[in-house]
Amino acid sequence: MDDDDLGISAGKYARLDGGDDMNENKERYARENHSEIERRRRNKMTHYINELAEMVPQCAALGRKPDKLTILRMAVSHMKAIRGHNNQDESSYKPSFLSDQELKHLILEAANGFLFVVCCNTGRILYVADSITPVLNLKQEDWMNHTINELIHPDDHDKIRDQLCGNEVAINKVLDLKTGTVKREGAASRVHMTCRRGFICRMRLGPLEPLHRLRNRRPLFQHGGHNYVVMHCTGYIKNTPPTGIEAPPSSCLVAIARLQVASMPVCDPTELSRISMRVADDGKMTFVDARVSQLLGLSPDQLVGRFWWQVVHPSDEQTLHDSFIALVTRDQPLRLNCRIRSATDYRPCTISAYKFLNPFNEQFEFIVATHHIISVDEESWISNTTDPGPAYAPPAADYSSQEWRTQDPSRNSATWPAWDPQTYPPHS
Repeated sequence: MDDDDLGISAGKYARLDGGDDMNENKERYARENHSEIERRRRNKMTHYINELAEMVPQCAALGRKPDKLTILRMAVSHMKAIRGHNNQDESSYKPSFLSDQELKHLILEAANGFLFVVCCNTGRILYVADSITPVLNLKQEDWMNHTINELIHPDDHDKIRDQLCGNEVAINKVLDLKTGTVKREGAASRVHMTCRRGFICRMRLGPLEPLHRLRNRRPLFQHGGHNYVVMHCTGYIKNTPPTGIEAPPSSCLVAIARLQVASMPVCDPTELSRISMRVADDGKMTFVDARVSQLLGLSPDQLVGRFWWQVVHPSDEQTLHDSFIALVTRDQPLRLNCRIRSATDYRPCTISAYKFLNPFNEQFEFIVATHHIISVDEESWISNTTDPGPAYAPPAADYSSQEWRTQDPSRNSATWPAWDPQTYPPHS
């Protein structure tokens, strides 16, 4: 039976075949349309995530571009932190007996700095706190109606200009290694991804009588007859001036300038009378502080490689030797008063030592000993021995010889049995 007998014409199959092609085209167009919609959706999502990365400070602080999951995770953490700060009661961050003005002065006094506001467009000072006086020896009127460039070191002008700009691009500066000159690169790069700012600059000091806090500050830089001091500024860019400041609507920098830590006293004056030594497990000194030359008149090379107890008074050698063994074997803290030899005599000192262990395997590495040279009339120094021993100065010949011999043959450390770390293994 053929198709004619069934009543089906040949054109029917042609229509059916054409219908299959149309269905395939519709499916292909639908797939392409869906792919295009998905591509646009992914592009929008990438755009919004990039904007979110610019708004989250944690993402901007990263040296590389974070992935999408990291951006979302940091954004959630940032929102939680903001929500936690907003939920705090105002009475929780300050005592009830302090007013806002008193709290402000206490904070600025503790921070050793002052608050200032700079217009980003003109660089003019819009506001400065009165706490600038004990920091820079200047009054408020000395900063008001001046530009920031008039108050900082000339070499820092470019740095301040970059900090006052917003999210604009700037010309990069690169160092040409062949010529040694600084060139400007044409490629543009984003200077700041957030509104936060943090930088170091040199600010000018005033001619007022220095206060006590200013006498300890160093170093000072001089330029054009003015003195400058290093300041650390931290703040943020605000789109409009803060409330209470009369200025035209424009972005401004609100920051706190504090004395840089490196410009403060580097150490306590009492540290100048201390000598640090490093002692190995066999009792020999492997490192001696360079201050030993100033305090004792001896060079570190004269002490390195000798036994630790050979640098003290003969009557204190046995005490220091026993304390060393107790520290190594039983981890007993060491603190004793003795007399340490110098180039001309013996100086009273207090020795404090502890055992340093390798943090990886908890094995003994060395002993860190601090020798505090003190004067005899200090009440804190009391000799450990009732017998002060003979009053004599160590001869100069002992320092150049291979073996240091004490003046008392019965207490000569050279005649003692050698200290063997294997006999008394240190406790880890």
